[in-house]
Amino acid sequence: MVTDFLARDKKTVRGRPVGVALDRTGALIVADDVGNTVWRVSGTATTH
Repeated sequence: MVTDFLARDKKTVRGRPVGVALDRTGALIVADDVGNTVWRVSGTATTH
């Protein structure tokens, strides 16, 4: 889960995701136009 783009005061914007995609490994790619950043979000493999 990706959170905290909006601060608790609901007025301060820390980021604004404007585009999402998946890469070859299944990681989530998020483009943020407030911070001019591209985030890569991946998980940890688990076994059951």
